[in-house]
Amino acid sequence: MALEEFSWSLLASDCPRALRRYAVHMTAARSSQFRLLLCAQLALVAAASAGAYLGLLPTSLPSVPHADLVGHALGFGLLAVCVDGALGQRPLRRGVPFPRLGPALVLAGAGLEELAQGLSPRRTSSVADFAADAAGVLLLSWMARRLTGGGRSPESR
Repeated sequence: MALEEFSWSLLASDCPRALRRYAVHMTAARSSQFRLLLCAQLALVAAASAGAYLGLLPTSLPSVPHADLVGHALGFGLLAVCVDGALGQRPLRRGVPFPRLGPALVLAGAGLEELAQGLSPRRTSSVADFAADAAGVLLLSWMARRLTGGGRSPESR
């Protein structure tokens, strides 16, 4: 009887370690999937940005009000979700769950891109565009975090 109790207690003590190993493995697999999505999203955002700077894409659609703002929110929001996933939802500061590194990096890039638009003869810099970028980043990052169950990696806990 004592041997049985010992083996069960040994198994129970090993269980959290095995779960942590599994969580690290699944986080790494999920991160690699997000890296592939990140490459695709970066290519899409870069192509749209280059097309707008070169005059190949329209910068507004008069028939669809606020289409530009929706495009900014979706483009940068999806980019933030991909960067956040690729980085394993790493926080900016250890032990503080918000803000996370991925969305913060994308917001900084969006701000720099808006400033660069002011230097282009074909584009205009706009606070509304940056507000749409920020809204998309915050909303889609929050939704992705909720859908994934808020799964922080064991290293960031």
